[in-house]
Amino acid sequence: MVQFDNAVVSIALPTMMRSLHLDVTGLQWVVNSYSLGLAGLLLLSGRLSDLFGRREVFLAGLWLFTFGSVLGGFAQNGGELVAARAAHGVSSAILLPSSLGLIIAAYPDKHRRNRAISIWGAASIIGGVNGAVLGGVLTHHWGWRSTLFFCLPIGCVLLFFGTKTLTRRVPTARTGIASLDLPGAICVVSAVTAAVYATIGLKNHAWLSAHTLLSFAVSILFLAAFLLIESRTKRPMVPLGIFRSRTISMANLVSFVATTAMASQVILVVLYIQNVLGYDPQKAGLAELPGGLTTFVVAIVTARFVKRIGARPILIVGLLVYAAGVVWIARMPVHGDYWGAIFWPMELLCAGMGLTLPCLTITATAGAPKDSAGLYSGVATTTRQIGSAIGVAVFTSIAATVSQGATGSVQSVLVSGYHTALLAGAGVTVFSAVLALAIPSERLQPVPAEELVDVQAKAA
Repeated sequence: MVQFDNAVVSIALPTMMRSLHLDVTGLQWVVNSYSLGLAGLLLLSGRLSDLFGRREVFLAGLWLFTFGSVLGGFAQNGGELVAARAAHGVSSAILLPSSLGLIIAAYPDKHRRNRAISIWGAASIIGGVNGAVLGGVLTHHWGWRSTLFFCLPIGCVLLFFGTKTLTRRVPTARTGIASLDLPGAICVVSAVTAAVYATIGLKNHAWLSAHTLLSFAVSILFLAAFLLIESRTKRPMVPLGIFRSRTISMANLVSFVATTAMASQVILVVLYIQNVLGYDPQKAGLAELPGGLTTFVVAIVTARFVKRIGARPILIVGLLVYAAGVVWIARMPVHGDYWGAIFWPMELLCAGMGLTLPCLTITATAGAPKDSAGLYSGVATTTRQIGSAIGVAVFTSIAATVSQGATGSVQSVLVSGYHTALLAGAGVTVFSAVLALAIPSERLQPVPAEELVDVQAKAA
């Protein structure tokens, strides 16, 4: 539902801009309010689900998401739409780690857990693909408001079944507000938000501008304060001991590096389809549908291979297959056709993505204790979200810079930029595959609770 909503609304943005008479800055804040709410609160939401109950936090996220759909559907100006998208961003930050945490806690057996994680990832993929297709249809026939109202019945149905089927957790002495590391929470939310704010601001500010440098400096200061607090407090929000596991630390590093390339490469392909081949949003969404279905099917099947040979070899193969698809699609011609320039390279690229994404989540949450499932999920989703934000900023900047220095027709200038950025992304993807070699092949056992808590003594 989260990926579906984001894809649906993204297709409708130009229509929203015209209907509500938004300027470019106003439209950017419609997008940025969602990104800031999502990235800034993922880690905190994951931890809150451990402390207050994953069911309760998940249902709270659904309530907020449903409210945001109503608010956005009835929005009469840019401010109301920004508030609605901020509500969707915050609710998405609640739903992603809490839903993954529910899965991790529900399946202590690693093989059943891996299969459930693969299905969770596949559902996200198919939601995004269907959203891209349906967003164009809804906007074309019923207007942009329908893209927001469409999610309203989905939220209501999920609330009904979630309330009926999800099990309440009995509170323990280690849960509740007294266990929340409030100073650490404030620092990590501020650090992530400042970093994402600096990154999305690169659309209007140079890398070395005062705005960008100051935002990154604020992020670094809050991050340093967060690490200091976590190393000294008795009940840290993020026990630093979990990163002494090479599986967890390397898996999150690989996830960060890989998603910097993956998020941006998909966007560059969409830009090529629309700006060079001349597809409208609805036709572009249909053009992406076969690749999305391939990713969905491969992600479902991946769990069976993980059970037999482990996640690491599949992850490495998936990254290399994805990189090969990117190199192939980077050969995009100015006057290409869909079948020759897009379909087959996208099938290869999306097959690699279907192998990679479930394995990234499986390795990043390997051995997560049941009472810390939300924490592990929050770390994994935050790492991926920050990587995506930075990757989009970096690789679209590369494409724009190369295009500015190129000559020729508008289409050839755009293609030269996309070509360079895609090849650079392929190189980063190969590098992430090399990093994945450092992930231990054996499964990580749950980290002892005393190791999670007693960080201060270890860090001294």
